[in-house]
Amino acid sequence: MIIDFSARHFHAPDNVKDHAVKRIQRFTKFSQKISQCQIILDHEQNDHIAEINLSVPGQTLFAKAVSRNMIKSIDQAVSKTLKQLKKHRSTLQKYR
Repeated sequence: MIIDFSARHFHAPDNVKDHAVKRIQRFTKFSQKISQCQIILDHEQNDHIAEINLSVPGQTLFAKAVSRNMIKSIDQAVSKTLKQLKKHRSTLQKYR
């Protein structure tokens, strides 16, 4: 899995990058066919925004979370993407 990390309007500290990559590694437990993952972090006024684009064969999963804390935004976006990935996996298993 290729992980692209970008931060808009600010420079993300290394501990935020490491936390995001560590959380993204959990996705490989649910699907080995993930080709690419984009993590986009943004900072607007007092809000921290985390977006995740996950490319699986035949579909792209997207999640966005906004909160006052960047770590919390990343965790919320990861949980939303994880829920979508589990649903995608279950639909694939139904049709086999």
